[in-house]
Amino acid sequence: MKKAIILLSAIILSASLCTGCEGRSLVPPEEQSRVEMPQVPTKELIEIDPFRNLSFRYQHNESGEIKEIGDPDFFMNPVNVTIDGENRRIKYLADYYTDIRLEKCIERGCYMRIYTDVPDKELKEGDTVTLHLLIDGNDIKEKDIPEYVEKVYGIRLKKATKDITVHFEEAEIQKIDPFEGGWIDFRKEDGKITYTDSFDDCVGDTVAHKNKIELSYDISLEEGKSLDELYIGDKLKVTAVMTTFTGDTYKGDDINKYLGDNWVNTRLSETEKIYEVFPVSLRGRYSTNVNISLNRADDWKELVSDKKKFDKYDFSHIDGSTATIPITAELLRQFCGIEDDKLEYYIDHNTTGPAYEKLILGEDGKNIILVTEPSSEELTLAKEHHVELDVTPVALDGFVFITHKDNPVNSLTVEQIQRIYSGEITNWKEVGGKDEPITAYQREANSGSQTAMENLVMNGKELMEAPKNNIPITMGELVDSVASYKNATGSIGYSFYYYLNNLYKNADIKVLKINGVSPDNKNLLDKSYPFSSGYYAVTVRGADKKAEEIKEYLISDEGQELVKLAGYCPIR
Repeated sequence: MKKAIILLSAIILSASLCTGCEGRSLVPPEEQSRVEMPQVPTKELIEIDPFRNLSFRYQHNESGEIKEIGDPDFFMNPVNVTIDGENRRIKYLADYYTDIRLEKCIERGCYMRIYTDVPDKELKEGDTVTLHLLIDGNDIKEKDIPEYVEKVYGIRLKKATKDITVHFEEAEIQKIDPFEGGWIDFRKEDGKITYTDSFDDCVGDTVAHKNKIELSYDISLEEGKSLDELYIGDKLKVTAVMTTFTGDTYKGDDINKYLGDNWVNTRLSETEKIYEVFPVSLRGRYSTNVNISLNRADDWKELVSDKKKFDKYDFSHIDGSTATIPITAELLRQFCGIEDDKLEYYIDHNTTGPAYEKLILGEDGKNIILVTEPSSEELTLAKEHHVELDVTPVALDGFVFITHKDNPVNSLTVEQIQRIYSGEITNWKEVGGKDEPITAYQREANSGSQTAMENLVMNGKELMEAPKNNIPITMGELVDSVASYKNATGSIGYSFYYYLNNLYKNADIKVLKINGVSPDNKNLLDKSYPFSSGYYAVTVRGADKKAEEIKEYLISDEGQELVKLAGYCPIR
């Protein structure tokens, strides 16, 4: 019985060695040449071309590597295998495309793979690359494959290898602008600049997504103090960030290198973009109806000896009256090199009353204001908040009275001005003019002009109550009213001479002399003009060191030259 069992086992083993129909051969490689083929096909004979429509073009990637590009076929990464007893380094055609191409073979249990040898030298135009077949693993020699598959599987191969002539066709690169349609919107609220952006939903991001490039965007500070303390002229850098399907991220120029090295025929036209904090919506604040010219003087020159002493952030804390805008403008021009057409974006003068209020209450980061003298109400506000104001004169100006150019009156006395504004004189004929009622314009309380009118001109005398429509909000409105009021040869108003002469030139008005004296610099310095006023640098005593340094600079010799260059009369 034992001998019978041993004999039966030997017969079964011999049968499995002689048939290859039901699975991979178990014959060792060194015995492969003795594999016996069946004499007739086991199945109905079919004919296939395992390489039909299989072709490749060759391209270089960003790093100069060469790759076969099929449509849609592609080879997998190289592997080391043993074929015909020889160690080979090969690349298999991707399984998915092999299975589609050899579907009929698979149906018959014949598993073939297409491969090519990895060349041991760089391919050149015109070289030949050969495609090969592996059948049932690597047990069958290449020369025996056609006969083997025909006998075993009933498959006749039109060819067992295919030669491809190397031809380089460098791909046309599609450029995508990842920032197309993107924007940054800057807003200024309570003295602080914030921003929002639209890059994650922009056209460039959408186009990149359609090309299977997943982008996000990083925003960083390129130039400035911090993202939390932005100021006009700062720069933000927006950087495109690509995330691959494996979760790896690439930024900036590394994105295009990755795309190029991985045979993606798409590139980003730019990967970083700089945005300047400089939109129209952030224009500085001052009277919008004022025809202010911030162009430098014809005799302008650089006079600052140490440009590093102050920067634009130091000057961002300056507030003031409309009439002192050119001083701030000249500081920015001299120390920061701001061009004339950009100055308005950096200047934040809220007019005299609001400037005092912000300084006293510590609002919007204002620590120094360039204004006229404080009113009694402003001094009271400072006292209520236990704030001590340091008021330092930096420039002189004449407080002037204006009328229509066609009014024959050219000069008034101090007393006549006081009597007009107290309501005692009501007709121009009382001061040598025509028989015409006087329309006397005033300003709103706590404006620089109104404070000067009360303290400098009326000198304790009570102002008459002005009709509401004769109290313009801004200097510009007052000047417009004097100049263009219907039948307004009877109008009279007041302002500061520098403002009228430099910031709001109007050919339809004229400046009245006082006691026969005009408000030029000579008469201001020798005090022969009776209404000599001043502009002051006002700080909260002991509150901010940099504010004190700006004030000290303005009263220095160089600072007084700057004041003069800005068009003002210096204090000495």
